[in-house]
Amino acid sequence: MRDQIAFGQSHDATGRGVVALDLRSGKLGTVTRYQPEVSGLGALAVDESWVVWEQLDSKTNLADWSVHAANRTTGENVRIADSHGPGGFLPGQQPLPVLRHGSVAWAQPVLAGGGALHAELRVFDLARRTTRVLDSGRLSSPVYAGGLLVWAKVDDATRYSLHAVDEVTLQPVELPPAIQRPKSVAYLGGSADRLVWSSGDSQTLEQWDFNAAKLTRYTLTDRSHVFQFLQVAGDYLLWYGGTTASVLDLTTGAAFDTPGTVAGSAQWIVNARPGAVIRVPTAGLPHLSCPA
Repeated sequence: MRDQIAFGQSHDATGRGVVALDLRSGKLGTVTRYQPEVSGLGALAVDESWVVWEQLDSKTNLADWSVHAANRTTGENVRIADSHGPGGFLPGQQPLPVLRHGSVAWAQPVLAGGGALHAELRVFDLARRTTRVLDSGRLSSPVYAGGLLVWAKVDDATRYSLHAVDEVTLQPVELPPAIQRPKSVAYLGGSADRLVWSSGDSQTLEQWDFNAAKLTRYTLTDRSHVFQFLQVAGDYLLWYGGTTASVLDLTTGAAFDTPGTVAGSAQWIVNARPGAVIRVPTAGLPHLSCPA
């Protein structure tokens, strides 16, 4: 989401690709069209005039992926990263790139000493076409939260830690002691005032409220709604648990499932389902009540 434009993947008679939907007029614009061999979209981020996405470049090989950026104003396209490595494709998790102030951040799989697979936290400046490496090791994908770029790291003793830099200067910032050493981390999500992360088994969600300096925990009672691919939109968490899209009120702990897919920003929540796209402003949205 960016202003009142929703971005995502489209499949029609002319092919498949990344598109932009104007929620006011209903007009659909094309950001890029996939080549025939591309399997589809893995992750997407939007900021100012740039759209960044990770795509699966093969319909049979999940290790074959690439990260791209497109300028909505100039039409310029940039290939930022891919999974090609010495001797073939690099194994490891497909990246979930994030975008802010014209810079793309992601965890790039790399081969470390002894053939071990690690990752480098890279930041690519779209204006200067330069790449900066902030960290390396066993890293999660990064996320922007509270004016920071945040990522998780696990050491050889399987101890987890959260690390951060200022989102503009990229200078290290010390996080509050209460969240420096989580028990485990699978996925991260964030907004201007919240950082959320799921546990290693994706059954528990932790929320840090930067304004209130408060840590809150939510726990699932079943495995059909695992916390993954987290998005924060206002006071709400949006995620896809493997069987359905869900929405969690981060102030009350109440949640519900919804057909189709959900995406959001600080201003809007959008639900795309067959034949309809529904948008709801986050401002003034009434909070959900937990059942008695």
